[in-house]
Amino acid sequence: MDRTDYQILNLLQADSRTTLKTIGDRVGLTAPAVSERIRRMEEKGVIKSFSVNIDRTLLDSNLTGFILVAVFPEKYGAFCQFCEDTPAITAHHHLVGKLNALLRFAVADTRQLDTLLAAIKQYGDSQTSVELGACFEQKDVPLPK
Repeated sequence: MDRTDYQILNLLQADSRTTLKTIGDRVGLTAPAVSERIRRMEEKGVIKSFSVNIDRTLLDSNLTGFILVAVFPEKYGAFCQFCEDTPAITAHHHLVGKLNALLRFAVADTRQLDTLLAAIKQYGDSQTSVELGACFEQKDVPLPK
């Protein structure tokens, strides 16, 4: 991958709906050349998917944040299934350490959060942080020198 591939990644990361022509204009390539580079990055697994960044606070999920969980090792498999099946859990990361799971949640109110935390309690102890705002969600990939 060269500098141009990194520029394409950053443009797609900012807006995955950016047209091939617009990307080409920004990086000095034709639309077909941009398309070929994107295809190669998909084949290599560098680009895993194209997605939409949703503001859940506009969809009746006014309370968002993170929950660190010390999941009992023998319950981790069931915990993973619980996380997948629970709409309020929007991301699940497996970690090394005593607190071995990091969850992102989105709920309507404190009552729903309390219900979620009660359900998580059967898998282990947790620590919850409510999100006040996000300074940023992602960064550009640094360009190679």
